[in-house]
Amino acid sequence: MKTIQELRLKFRYHQPPPTLKILYEGTEVAELKRETPGYRFRYLDAFSKLDLEPLPGLPLGREYRDTALPLYFRERLPDTKRLDVKRLIAQFNIPTDDELLLLGTLGRHTITDPFELRLSSVA
Repeated sequence: MKTIQELRLKFRYHQPPPTLKILYEGTEVAELKRETPGYRFRYLDAFSKLDLEPLPGLPLGREYRDTALPLYFRERLPDTKRLDVKRLIAQFNIPTDDELLLLGTLGRHTITDPFELRLSSVA
């Protein structure tokens, strides 16, 4: 497993930004991309094949395009006011205005959510 430092160095980018892959038990089931202006979210075919329930606020069958980060992802953003999070941000020089990088490095796993978030370079 890669360290946060390796991820930060690997995914520091200019254009285009990486894709945030949403995985369920190791299988890519959805993706979030930053596009000008805003974000695009879509479910992949594997999501339906695994018979998963839609993510909160992101109905199946519709692609999400908006200037705002979807609520599901905003709720997974780390609290940048917490001292331990501030230390990690400073230690690894993570820009606090880069929501995809924050999610991919500090919001990858949660105790209550079976989905994993992983940054992936755009090919």
